[in-house]
Amino acid sequence: MNYQPTIIWEKGSAYDLFISLTILHQPEEYGLRPYWAAGVRSRIPMPLRDTLENFQKFIPVPLSFIYDLPEPKNACAVLAALKSLPPEERLLALTFGSKNDENTEVNKQFLLSLEGKQRLTAGIEAEITDHLLSASRATKPAIRALFEAWANRTQFGEDLLAALEAYVTNFFEEEEVRILPAQTRALEEVQALANQKDMTSVLEELSAGVRIETISNVDNLIIAPSFWGAPFVFVDRLSEDTGIIVFGDRPAGTTLVPGDLVPDELLNALKALADPTRLRILRYLVERPLTPSELAKVLRLRPPTVIHHIHNLRLAGLVQVTISPKSERRYALRRHGVNVTIERLQTFLSGD
Repeated sequence: MNYQPTIIWEKGSAYDLFISLTILHQPEEYGLRPYWAAGVRSRIPMPLRDTLENFQKFIPVPLSFIYDLPEPKNACAVLAALKSLPPEERLLALTFGSKNDENTEVNKQFLLSLEGKQRLTAGIEAEITDHLLSASRATKPAIRALFEAWANRTQFGEDLLAALEAYVTNFFEEEEVRILPAQTRALEEVQALANQKDMTSVLEELSAGVRIETISNVDNLIIAPSFWGAPFVFVDRLSEDTGIIVFGDRPAGTTLVPGDLVPDELLNALKALADPTRLRILRYLVERPLTPSELAKVLRLRPPTVIHHIHNLRLAGLVQVTISPKSERRYALRRHGVNVTIERLQTFLSGD
């Protein structure tokens, strides 16, 4: 059955402000040159740099907060919204936005209860791990950063605003000028695509092969482009009947690092293919979709090793992934991605 929710088209450089921070602090996870990311981070004064790094450890891209911003949803709107709040309320706004369901209220009350606490107990750590951080984010440093921020949330709110102001002044203010035209074009292209295909097909194309079953039953779907996010998608459920997807989209041949000759998507694909284990994974996925555990058995490798290889193939757009409501991931070969890689290589070598 085709999925046809009511679409709410959205754009704003505020999405890229937070997505760029995520990628700059995890460059290898997103296929960005680590040395260049380190150079950008070094523009921020050291104490504020530490604040941004800790912020990234426990707060994903705050989609609900950004969606609630007034137009134009840009860096100035982010800073103005945070300045309008008392420092002790800034973490609340960024973490929950306007969500008000029962689970959100429970998590709010737990986090507020951390204020003034001096010690991270085993019970607090378990609560954070079970309810507040995803499995991939629940590392010891992330748990510690979350606890310390909420235990001192007024001071952290002050430091975070100063850090974001420094980031905008020293980097994102100029970057914003570059990405806005690309966002406009991306939104126009996806609107045209939505007139031609059902929404399930559109979402798979936008995400370079992700089928997100967890958000496939909402009545209203907000869709916004991100220059920095390609080829990933950032997803949240704002309410029971409303979801939001921010899809990565950059003009063909455009790199995150200004002036680079080799397009990011081509370089990531060639790196992914230049590994015998990844080629074997693609060969197995030709036959049928498999989970990381199933691949680990046939490859006789540890699951974390397989997940690392699959991530690189996903970054290159060479595999398709279906994410079920239980967060199970099942992968298949994305033949379109293989064909696009060949075309990109031919285009690059021809100098077009």
